[in-house]
Amino acid sequence: MAKKHKKIVLPALRGVMGDWVFYSCLMDVGELSSRVNFAEEIHENEELSDMIQRHLKRGRAAQIADYLKRQPERFFNSLVIATYGGQPNWHALSDVRSKTAPDELKNLTEDTVSSVGFLTLTGQEKLFALDGQHRLAGIKKAVKDGLDNDPYDELSVIFVGHKDTKKGLERTRRLFTTLNKTARPVSKGEIIALDEDDVMAICVRRLIEETKLFADNRLAFVASNNMPTANTTSLTTIANLYDVLTILFTNAYSDLREQKADLQRVRADDQTLDKYLRFAESYFLQLRKNFKALDEFFSAKNTEPVVKKYRGNHGGHVLFRPIGLEIMTRVIARFTKDMSLARAAKLAAELPDSLDEEPFR
Repeated sequence: MAKKHKKIVLPALRGVMGDWVFYSCLMDVGELSSRVNFAEEIHENEELSDMIQRHLKRGRAAQIADYLKRQPERFFNSLVIATYGGQPNWHALSDVRSKTAPDELKNLTEDTVSSVGFLTLTGQEKLFALDGQHRLAGIKKAVKDGLDNDPYDELSVIFVGHKDTKKGLERTRRLFTTLNKTARPVSKGEIIALDEDDVMAICVRRLIEETKLFADNRLAFVASNNMPTANTTSLTTIANLYDVLTILFTNAYSDLREQKADLQRVRADDQTLDKYLRFAESYFLQLRKNFKALDEFFSAKNTEPVVKKYRGNHGGHVLFRPIGLEIMTRVIARFTKDMSLARAAKLAAELPDSLDEEPFR
């Protein structure tokens, strides 16, 4: 039996885009968790509806729930929710006045004033998320697990009308796919440059800004793992450095070892971030100590002759290729299960490192 909901009144803005009328409201996570379902309503066929549920990535709900619980700077963009049934009503304001600056609002147009108001939901509506399903799954899990927020966070929610007819289903499905197809994931380059929670991104920036390891063109600021053929000064790319640190922090046996998702979701405290930075710096210092080619590179005032010596059509050194640096980092990380980082790097240096030799030929 479906849960009965009480009538609620939500502060809202009314807007029009194309032929869609929408209402941008505030709704707390408790009401969202209780009232809003997933987008199974957009298909008449039950198996097609189940496909939408299965598409929700396992583990994402737990990550988002953890984010809601642990991140004081948590923030979501708007969820888009379709509504049908019941009797949702829009109540526009007829007048808006300011007690502190009355003159600033005295010339508002009637259309502007009437776009501000309240949306009432009777509790009989059927609500389902068109955009933000993973966020909704995380919200539901957090509330179910006992989210300790008093009062609950209020989130921005955009309501659009849905008609339970063939044409209405087509229209709502089209909006669903438009919202989800055009959403662009944050790129690796943007994460590295801007993310203030991701431990690897923070450490990449600090290695560049606070150490001399990658000063003077020693790192290519390229947001992919492919080193431009024209580059003759850099050891690797900034994207590859991010991946190397990811391997190191998630695979090397140390007190800092964590799952990748845990290193990305919630910012570590400053003391822990300092430990990760020292770990990353010590790793490259061990590489330099044990691999002659890297010592030449980091010692050189002009790195171009060194890079040309160890990377080119002739082959070169495995560590001067992004994929080679990743492979060697995985090997060293595996060795740390039985020995220190210093011993692991020393042992790895005994492996073949020339691209002209087996097993690279």
